[in-house]
Amino acid sequence: MKKLWVITGFTLLVAAGGSVTAILWRQPETTAAMRGQVIARNLGCFGCHGPEGLGGIADPSAPAGTIPGWDGATTTMYAETEQEIREWILYGAPHRHASAKQRVESDYLVPMPAYEEYLSRQDLDDLVAYFQAVSFWSPDIPEAAFEGRKLAAQIGCFGCHGPSGMGGVRNPGSFKGHIPPWDGKEFDELVRDERELREWIMDGRPRRLSDNPVARYFLERQETPMPAYREHLSDVELNNLVAYIRWLRKR
Repeated sequence: MKKLWVITGFTLLVAAGGSVTAILWRQPETTAAMRGQVIARNLGCFGCHGPEGLGGIADPSAPAGTIPGWDGATTTMYAETEQEIREWILYGAPHRHASAKQRVESDYLVPMPAYEEYLSRQDLDDLVAYFQAVSFWSPDIPEAAFEGRKLAAQIGCFGCHGPSGMGGVRNPGSFKGHIPPWDGKEFDELVRDERELREWIMDGRPRRLSDNPVARYFLERQETPMPAYREHLSDVELNNLVAYIRWLRKR
């Protein structure tokens, strides 16, 4: 009976244009970075670049003795532009060094494969999106957003919302069964404006959803609730975090 009440109440809420507007049976959102993670796993990228691309395996022939992970500052040593990231994936080396591919194939015990024959254009776009999420590769990021991203990493946001906020882990009991990414369409269903974004960050939920009995049902039954950071963030830190999320969604 309680389940029937929840479903009925939710249906009426949607029909009335209430605070939660998503369709009950809609599948969780899949973003480019989330699809790219699956592609990277299927291609075997993590076998060399480490779990989820976060740390490479040993290669005595490599300059640092390891194949680089995607999550360090070393990524800027290998790719100066997004186009070069694509060339690494497609051809095994960027075009700016005419002999790079030949050198990699002849000098390295574990050369970078060329995946041109295995990827569609969409696959490549998704894989690049995941690489950028994991590596924090974004030369054009404004200073406030840069500080906000650094703070988000420090306080654990990406552990739940995925690399750079572009993923999201499973969350049993929640409305769609996972924690939503910051750069997708689900964000608009949960955050109407900047005021609500700040309420999510500071209080763990916005007042609009907290005051609604149906929305509150899902908020209270989810296994991993959103933390409330009110006692842990300064005004400057909050502003920087909001600036990063705003920048991410406008990319």
